[in-house]
Amino acid sequence: MEDGRAREVTASIDKAAQDEGVPVAVRHVCIACAERMRAVGVVQYVVSDLGQGEPVYATDLAAEQIAELQVTLGEGPAVDALAEERPMLAVDLTEPSRWPTFAQAAVEAGVRAVFAFPLQMGSIAVGVLEVYRAMSGDLTTVEYRDALLYSDAAMALLLEHIDDEPSAREVGLFAGGFGNRWDVVHQATGVISVQLRSGLSEAFLRLRGHAFFTGRGLADVAEDVIEGRLRFDRDDA
Repeated sequence: MEDGRAREVTASIDKAAQDEGVPVAVRHVCIACAERMRAVGVVQYVVSDLGQGEPVYATDLAAEQIAELQVTLGEGPAVDALAEERPMLAVDLTEPSRWPTFAQAAVEAGVRAVFAFPLQMGSIAVGVLEVYRAMSGDLTTVEYRDALLYSDAAMALLLEHIDDEPSAREVGLFAGGFGNRWDVVHQATGVISVQLRSGLSEAFLRLRGHAFFTGRGLADVAEDVIEGRLRFDRDDA
């Protein structure tokens, strides 16, 4: 039975890639997972150099916005799945939860349940696959196992294709994802680090804090930093 489920999951990912006529990439795992699990969105995160989970692909704009919000808040199922290295299952976000700010925003975006599964490399979580549903309710046993299989598939892609140096294969793996928007966040973090004469971690926290308190998207604030419309000074802390 388990081997049969694994073959079905693999076949669904392969079909998503074949429909586009391209090699299998992260987005095909997310697209196939969303269809098979009746999800309104699926996001994959990968741990960045700063030790933060950063989204590399979202199946739609709403999922992208929710993922960016989690990074901005430092709060949500994906954040905790990465930190605690175990699945996080939020079966009804309209009920009191451990992520009140995130839950409110997710519900406003039409999401009622979120399921986050860490991508495990041995005992270390190097990313997260996160599933959003429009209806509250837990996963069935079969759906839970399928989610783990999709997480394994995403992890296998990372192990197979990610090199020590960026390559054309790596670009193809994440094509269609956050791409340039997240590059701007990295660039802005470096600029803020110089402005504050601080480490990158502090710079990123300042960028994230500004986005949160102004209610703006992280990438939008980052673009203001790159364009010189926003500057961070040590005295502003």
